[in-house]
Amino acid sequence: MIDAILELQKPIMLFIQSIRVPAGDFIAKAVTYCGDAPVAILVLLLVYWCVDKRLGFAFGGTLLPANFSMNILKVIFRVPRPWVQYPDELECILPSTATGYSFPSGHSTTSGALWGTAYKFSQKQWLKIISIILIILVPVSRVYLTCHWPMDVIVGTALGLSFSLILSKKMYTLYDDEKHFGKVAVIIATTTGAVGIVTAILLEGGAIEALLWKDLMETAIMCSGLFLGAFLEKNKVNFKVPSTMKKKIIGFIIGAVIGIGLWLGIKAIPVFPMIFKCVSYFFLAFWSTFVYPMIAVKLNIFEKENS
Repeated sequence: MIDAILELQKPIMLFIQSIRVPAGDFIAKAVTYCGDAPVAILVLLLVYWCVDKRLGFAFGGTLLPANFSMNILKVIFRVPRPWVQYPDELECILPSTATGYSFPSGHSTTSGALWGTAYKFSQKQWLKIISIILIILVPVSRVYLTCHWPMDVIVGTALGLSFSLILSKKMYTLYDDEKHFGKVAVIIATTTGAVGIVTAILLEGGAIEALLWKDLMETAIMCSGLFLGAFLEKNKVNFKVPSTMKKKIIGFIIGAVIGIGLWLGIKAIPVFPMIFKCVSYFFLAFWSTFVYPMIAVKLNIFEKENS
């Protein structure tokens, strides 16, 4: 059944491949990174630390569940990438951004959830326009680069936008809901943390396929770190976004450089690679939402909300 569906899309892929030009390749590569995980992480950090921590939580609380759902679909359907299915006919330009299985597209899901949420909350017309452009062009770039089938990006975009439409506002209001926030955050952190840890252990032991489960493990454990960190920050730190541009820039650079550096360092530990990769992704989310805000308050980079 899957092979027949891919066969129907093959002429589209061959046609797009036939009209590729160097300028188009450059533009597609640049655009596709706007749906890549590192860019999404930097956007989340920028919003959470420098704009509005409630909005930052809404971004993260929408993006990670959307990607968690996307990874579950990858596990279920296991659709091969275009150039894997037809290695003699299709060539991927940017395979480094196309790990794991193909359906649905992770970049398209990320783009739909991230930029859909940006569109929904932004008061700036220029940001709304940029968000719409990226929601359209990131999926197009994935097909142009032969990283994905058309059906992958259509479903991925729809999935991301659906989470943005349904979940982002709820996450924003949940943050200030004194009655329910703690309970929901702990339940989600515990559940996704358990999924991430168990998956990491099974991956370490070779019991499950890394190509299929690694991305799900990373997303699950980041979700755990995000919700646990946000819960602890609200109850133990309660920081306020800096009021001056200078403090925002300094705070963002310090937090991002140290956090990403430590994340890469933990991730690169050579023993038990899957376990430490799991730890590194939890640390990245937990650092962003709790550890760094706590340090930044002590260093007077951030202020306390009630000070």
